[in-house]
Amino acid sequence: MSFKLIVITPPQSVKNESEELVGLFKAGLQILHIRKPSFSKVELRNYLLKIPSKYHPKLVIHSHYPLLKEFKLKGIHLTEKTRKKKLPLNFKRKEHSLSASFHSITDVKRSKRKFDYVFLSPVFDSISKKGYRSKFSEEQLKKLLKEFKNVIALGGTDPATLRSLQKLNFSGAATLGSIWESKDAVKAYKNLRSKIK
Repeated sequence: MSFKLIVITPPQSVKNESEELVGLFKAGLQILHIRKPSFSKVELRNYLLKIPSKYHPKLVIHSHYPLLKEFKLKGIHLTEKTRKKKLPLNFKRKEHSLSASFHSITDVKRSKRKFDYVFLSPVFDSISKKGYRSKFSEEQLKKLLKEFKNVIALGGTDPATLRSLQKLNFSGAATLGSIWESKDAVKAYKNLRSKIK
């Protein structure tokens, strides 16, 4: 199983964002999570329309799930708030991926729903959320990853921490701050990808 490198969009819009996203896809990005918590359904639809349709099967949305029907998207991601709710009517398990966010190892273990992969955060101190510190020991993570094979590390993903995540046997890493807080998103992504063994 190959190590996934997932990019999450910044919560607020950034300059030339759709062009940056196209650059990331051209550089090899396979999965983009679109997390725009303040966007209305109309705003999210307009955002999706700015991304060329050939990249839509690589997109996972965190909100306004009915848009899954309008666009041929990869899947949906359940946040902590939406995780316990029913899945949207237009969600087809065979056609779409299902993922979710967790902030505790206990919650990952207790979850009854089958996910393609889950985010666990913060594994390292967050780059984008100042003061959002890691709370898991290496021992706790090793135990979890022996039992669960579909855990994606989130929080503090950078070229240095990627090595540790691979050694711990995470399925992959999700990144936000190291991409969007850099001067060149595509260059930062390529640098991260180069560290994957």
